[in-house]
Amino acid sequence: MPIDSATRSAILDKATGGIRDLINWAQQTPAGKLLPKTTNWTFEACRVELELGDAGTFDDVIHLYKTPGDAAASLHYVHVDRSQVLFPLEAPGMDISLRWGLFRAPLPFMRDRSATYIEYSKEFTDPNGRRGFARYIRSHALGHNDSRFVHTEIRSWGVVIVETNDPNVLHVSSTVDIDWNGNMPAWMAALMTSRRAQAIKQLAHVLRVSKKLAAKRCGICRAKPSFLARGSRLVACDDCTKVVCNDCRSPHIHAPGATSCWICASIKTDPHAHDLRVHCNSTVMRDCSEDKGTPWTHTSPPARISQAVNWYPDERDTTPDVDLSYLCISAPQRTAYQVA
Repeated sequence: MPIDSATRSAILDKATGGIRDLINWAQQTPAGKLLPKTTNWTFEACRVELELGDAGTFDDVIHLYKTPGDAAASLHYVHVDRSQVLFPLEAPGMDISLRWGLFRAPLPFMRDRSATYIEYSKEFTDPNGRRGFARYIRSHALGHNDSRFVHTEIRSWGVVIVETNDPNVLHVSSTVDIDWNGNMPAWMAALMTSRRAQAIKQLAHVLRVSKKLAAKRCGICRAKPSFLARGSRLVACDDCTKVVCNDCRSPHIHAPGATSCWICASIKTDPHAHDLRVHCNSTVMRDCSEDKGTPWTHTSPPARISQAVNWYPDERDTTPDVDLSYLCISAPQRTAYQVA
């Protein structure tokens, strides 16, 4: 269901104004003043000089924040615990979407929290010429709440990351202002808020764990092969450096001892190919020239083997003929036939 223009404009205005205030607050400018607005005052801010070491680079941190489905990041409260996109929005220079998210309760007898929110991320350059990245999250009501969860209002959840003179050190600022609602004790609400505000202190550890988990899954189908399965070892593609499973490797080897995934092999075979097929367990994808608005569509394999080998066309009528001649018998004849 598409959103109307008025709702779209309201979302863009709210996101633009919020991330501007967030960046001003992180840079400690006179205009940067973020005040808590929640009813129970569960507000917390944190600033830290993050030492990455060998964990990664500034670009790796950006990629981590732009991947809401990263398991390690969600486990360490970098993202909403679980989320899905409701409406992706396209705007010049904006990476913005309307999402639904779930916050798991810290105790088993408590209800989980849910929220519909705007997530907006942006790369920028500060007045000193240093690269920066900001992510801003804020609730946006859609008029319907899931009764299974307690509705939560995210007043402001923002992170700003700026480079320093040392490439291995980043200046990171975070602010969390969330009203958890429901019958939650104040200390529990403060704990849930603090975990998300203090998550920036663990970014180096999160990067290491994320890379370790990614090395155990196929870079294309995201499957985790069983160590008992034959040919389950993941091998790095020599072209794109992704680790791929046996199903996503290409049987066409262009150099002795080389390994290629099906994507790189298809490009080498035919750079202008329109049909890219994933072997075995992967999904068939093709370039749909009829629909310019949807460049990639999914097609299903034949439901029957007879369709695959063209034994007979789909239009063939396989219904047997039914003898309806008894309907032409007159009433007296039909009565006599029944008596006999």
